Parts: sequence; structure tokens; C-alpha cells
Amino acid sequence: MLIEQKIHKDEDDSIGWIESIYESSNILMSTYFPKKKKLFISFNRGGVYSYGNITEEMYEEFENCESQGVYFQKHINRKSEIPYYKEFKLLGGEIERAKQVIKEHKLK
Repeated sequence: MLIEQKIHKDEDDSIGWIESIYESSNILMSTYFPKKKKLFISFNRGGVYSYGNITEEMYEEFENCESQGVYFQKHINRKSEIPYYKEFKLLGGEIERAKQVIKEHKLK
């Protein structure tokens, strides 16, 4: 479930990228670059993978669905038309910041 979203605009007022935090057993957060059709998914254990060929429609479905993990497994993970790469690992502080946002949301 989507908990928090931040939209970052480019100088021409178009969407540069979207950062989102989720309450999910597997997916912690995502960053989407619509012009590049690239989605970065950060998992709860800190691994970050990038996925290409992600249309805005796919991203909106992913972001707004009941379970990002279920959508990811069904529509994104290991699909031949969606190249993916292991990018990096989040720092502990980044993971804790996102988990704090989720914790505060639950208290509301």
C-alpha cells in the first residue's frame, strides 16, 4: 500500500521522477523516471534493482494497487521484455528513514 509519494519536477515543470514509500512485506520504496521508463525498486533488506521498459501506465498500476509485491511478481519480475539490474544496496539510515515514515503512518 502506498504510504508517501514525492513528485520531483524538472525545470520545464514536467515530472522528473517520483519517489514512493510502501507498506509491504517485500518492497520498501520505489523511484520512477517516466522519461526513461525506468523504475528502481528498493526492497526491505536494502537491495535496489532497476527495471526498464516500465510505461507510465504500468507504474501507476504498480503504485496504486493493493499489493505492490503481488503486482511486481505478476507483471515485472523476470519478464523477458523488462530488463533488470542489481544496482546497489541502501544505507542503513535510508532504510530506517523509510521504515519510520511507515511506522508514523500506522499510528495515524
